[in-house]
Amino acid sequence: MNRRRFLTTSATPLAAATRRGGTVDFSAVREDFPRARLSAYFDNASCHPLSVHSATALHRYIDWETNEVGDPWWPHWAKARDESKTLFAQLINAKPSEIAFARSTIEAESNLLNGMNIQAMGGNVVTNDLHYSAALYNYKMRQQAGLDVRIVRNRNWVTDVRDVEKAIDGKTKLVALALVSNVNGYLQDVKAISALAHARGAYVYADVIQCAGAIPIDVKAMGIDFAACSTYKWLMGVKGYGFYYVREDLQGSVVKPTQNSGGVQFNYAPWTSEPDSSREDIQFKPVTGPGRYEVSYPSYEGAIAAQESLKYIHALGVDNIRAHARALTDRLQKELPALGYASITPKGNESPICAFACKDPAQTMEKLNKAKVHVAMRFGNKMRIAPSVFNNQQDVDRLLAALV
Repeated sequence: MNRRRFLTTSATPLAAATRRGGTVDFSAVREDFPRARLSAYFDNASCHPLSVHSATALHRYIDWETNEVGDPWWPHWAKARDESKTLFAQLINAKPSEIAFARSTIEAESNLLNGMNIQAMGGNVVTNDLHYSAALYNYKMRQQAGLDVRIVRNRNWVTDVRDVEKAIDGKTKLVALALVSNVNGYLQDVKAISALAHARGAYVYADVIQCAGAIPIDVKAMGIDFAACSTYKWLMGVKGYGFYYVREDLQGSVVKPTQNSGGVQFNYAPWTSEPDSSREDIQFKPVTGPGRYEVSYPSYEGAIAAQESLKYIHALGVDNIRAHARALTDRLQKELPALGYASITPKGNESPICAFACKDPAQTMEKLNKAKVHVAMRFGNKMRIAPSVFNNQQDVDRLLAALV
């Protein structure tokens, strides 16, 4: 497809392309992801392909940036930025006034820890070994510097709430977890964990990168106080752009900003011809709200892609997205163990990620690559399969046939 035709075709109204008679037509959705024509791509937990809608928006931005073609993005790009924030807030049942922009999930979690200053208060942090490994590295480094960190170990690839309860005490300030683990897709019982944490005066942080856009999230009902995610996985966006949720009543008090970004006004010549003697020479107004946690401009490209992808996700409906993926993962959970691939994802788990132990990971990947089936092999021999909206049963057929 040439570029002109690509830009024209992908501009088809989303509702017409995805809904038939009030239900989602996932065969039409598949057409929105050209990557699906090239291979059976199941590595969405690593990086989700762009839809033609997000790609078109990025092309429009690039055309203006390169050739000044079309409507100017500057200074009007703020509309995309603000709409993406509102759409994300709606996705997790938060308010836009509780959402800051972040460059990455890990950076947001690190800034949260810095802003809470837990070590100086003599507090501790409780987490678990199904949290993202880069986050655990962060905690281990802080542990070396004196922070009391308690890492709860999984039991057969599941975090036992009773073990979390034992780790929490009166000095626990934060319980941090991946709501859905990147290891095996395990969905933590965050509501039960939040109840335990809050009963002892602690707060709860959830890394939602492996589930925002893929499963229903309600930060209020789940008892989540802080959360963060990048957009390049289930939010179908690009790297370098994400969101950071801080409960409104905790902003500026429980979590202090650790980096300052804003502007000043000069009240003296030659900056102004009429200085006001009743005012300071250099004036500034501290940033309030979630903006206090942001530094400089977020990625233009990230905001533009997120605006389109979040509209797309809302149009499909997260419940529909979840139901579509469930049919695929249920089949994988049934058929792969019969082929000798033991599941390390608990039965009935409500996420689009499942993982299986391989006896010969190198040979498994060779078979899959030859059949143009893309999965992830993590932690030595753990085959992670993560279907999304564009995958179908024929993709599963292809994967299973390659492994026979």
